[in-house]
Amino acid sequence: MQNRINDQAAFILHRRDYQDSSLILDLLTENFGRLSVLVKGARKRRDAANFQICNRLSVGWSGQSELKTLTQVESHTLSVSKDNIPAVFYINELLLYFLPKHQEHQRLFHLYQTLLIELSHTDSVLEAELRNFEIELLSELGYMPDLSIDTTTDQKINANNSYVVHAMSGVELNNIADKTTFTGAELLAIHNRQFDITEVLRVAKRLMRQIIDYNLQGRTLQSRKFYQQMHKK
Repeated sequence: MQNRINDQAAFILHRRDYQDSSLILDLLTENFGRLSVLVKGARKRRDAANFQICNRLSVGWSGQSELKTLTQVESHTLSVSKDNIPAVFYINELLLYFLPKHQEHQRLFHLYQTLLIELSHTDSVLEAELRNFEIELLSELGYMPDLSIDTTTDQKINANNSYVVHAMSGVELNNIADKTTFTGAELLAIHNRQFDITEVLRVAKRLMRQIIDYNLQGRTLQSRKFYQQMHKK
């Protein structure tokens, strides 16, 4: 990676305090993927408000080590609805878990930017936006099984059959319908992103949680725990 970069579009995925007044930011950048930068004296700076999640940044950094040093920042606030902020923390945590550092993912960057813009609209359908992004993220990284093909036969999914979905090996016929199976019609509807249908959206949430949890390999999403606790109150 180059020693000095300027004018790079970025979003903050996570921030944490460092020493007395500094911050370490985990960034999603347009051309350099995910990386971490040190912001010296960030909490005492006049422009401290720049370092907030949901701001679209233009940043520069320097350094040869894994942790870069921020040298430039400009900020534009995306007014994400307060009710949608927990969803942003959830998506950010997925990106932190799944995206390797220093690998360019321009398409994911632009999908993420579009998601934040959509979540700025009070009429956005939150669950549909989340399912779309989850599918795009896992597809980009090679973790999303093809929901239109029975991998044991290489035949197209039959809407009238029932199937199980394995995160690694894909879709397999299983006509003993129970709470672990999905109908072919449901899988095809998810594959085609028919999230304007309430039942499809409900089933898609169950499926995506199953696939994500498998790939988390036992790790716990703190944002999910926070959301559940918040809605118990």
